[in-house]
Amino acid sequence: MSSYATPSTWTVDTDRGRFDFVLKGEEDIRRLSSGTLLVADSHGVQFLIRDLFALDRHSRKLLDRFL
Repeated sequence: MSSYATPSTWTVDTDRGRFDFVLKGEEDIRRLSSGTLLVADSHGVQFLIRDLFALDRHSRKLLDRFL
């Protein structure tokens, strides 16, 4: 993540490889259920985090700043 303010550039590892995207604002992160998130980038590409608690501690802490 490039910064804690939005917009910010995020680098994520997905099931299709590493990807960089821009998060415009906190409203682009949606809680679908307990532990499941949907993140949309500035181009409308959506990333599903099926189990927030399966992420490493550092990643969860970064996401908590936006939730």
